[in-house]
Amino acid sequence: MAFGILRENKVEGNKLAISTLFSLESTISQRKAELAAEQNGKPLWTKRLLLDNKLLCSKISEEADELCRTLEENEDKSRNASEMADVLYHTMILLANKDVKIEDVMQVLRQRFSQSGVEKKRGRISQG
Repeated sequence: MAFGILRENKVEGNKLAISTLFSLESTISQRKAELAAEQNGKPLWTKRLLLDNKLLCSKISEEADELCRTLEENEDKSRNASEMADVLYHTMILLANKDVKIEDVMQVLRQRFSQSGVEKKRGRISQG
């Protein structure tokens, strides 16, 4: 009985995680669509990142470095989560810029889970 409850909580947590990613993707897509509209004043941060690839790549590098530092400096879970949220946010903007959906990324992950590391390497060698 306790196992069933644990499994239900895991499913609910997974649904929340996925819906959060889809909500973020939707918000970013909306900002991207708004780029064509007239701008009054300074654009929102997301729009600035969508318009400036150099700035976006700089932020992704910066946030990834900060995430790695949380490990090196043995920071707490909340700091790890905060930095990972920054990495996800910025990389999802890059995906939106390239018209890659989070579902495309999830599909790649699902395929990787169904393959062993040896099969993946074999597939890369045969493609190259």
